[in-house]
Amino acid sequence: MTHDEIKLSLPAFALGALDPDEHAEVTAHLATCAECAAALVEEERVVANIGLEATPVTPPIALKSRVLARIADEPRQTDSRVVPLRPPVRPRSVWMNGLLLAASVAIAIGASLYAYALRDEVMALRGAVAAASDQSSRLRQELATMRRDWATLTRAMDVMKAPDLLRVDLKGQPQAPGATGRALWSPGAGLVFTVERLPALPAGRVYQLWAITGTTPTGSGVFTPDATGGASMTVPVPAGMARPDAFGVTIEPAGGSAAPTTPIVLLGSAGR
Repeated sequence: MTHDEIKLSLPAFALGALDPDEHAEVTAHLATCAECAAALVEEERVVANIGLEATPVTPPIALKSRVLARIADEPRQTDSRVVPLRPPVRPRSVWMNGLLLAASVAIAIGASLYAYALRDEVMALRGAVAAASDQSSRLRQELATMRRDWATLTRAMDVMKAPDLLRVDLKGQPQAPGATGRALWSPGAGLVFTVERLPALPAGRVYQLWAITGTTPTGSGVFTPDATGGASMTVPVPAGMARPDAFGVTIEPAGGSAAPTTPIVLLGSAGR
């Protein structure tokens, strides 16, 4: 209650006519409001003097006899149950209940909309992070490929510029009549080998290049051609390796062999 409402309730407070909640609220207010406390003193004085302002009247002598006779004539009630009195409970107004319900619904809807929007933002951020991660992975792979290609190109250029360069052209044999190849060999710079139009390999097989000195073949790397039969590789030359007399290619098991196990499909001789 407001200050003015409490002040208007002071007469009922003095008479003890307030319900427990109102009585407690007024009592708490009186502890902090000197104005209402002073007004209550005046109200209590008025209540104490109720009935004292009227002139006393002496009842007739026969009144007592008539009252007692009337009581004797009244039938007595056999049910003497006592019904306890309960303090009145002030019902909450309908508009207040509706207001609280509307506020609760509004809060629930707002919280749901905020959670939904927040979920969308989180999902969008996750998607952006995943996309950025995928792009970063692709860029790293492309960079690694570019570095390998650059290293291969640099090595090939070093081989082609070497003063001790040996060039050998290879031709297809009966197993691969349309194939051609070229080997660029330098004892200091390395070996560059390219080939075209090789037949497709059986499963579990690779092509192996051999550097042949006299009658001794030395494995110089394995490769698998693409769909057109083309391939290239750049490999180092072992230190102290003698100048090859020829280069040949055979079909070997995956991983290569220590010595040729099948006929040569591509062969080229080095000129002196």
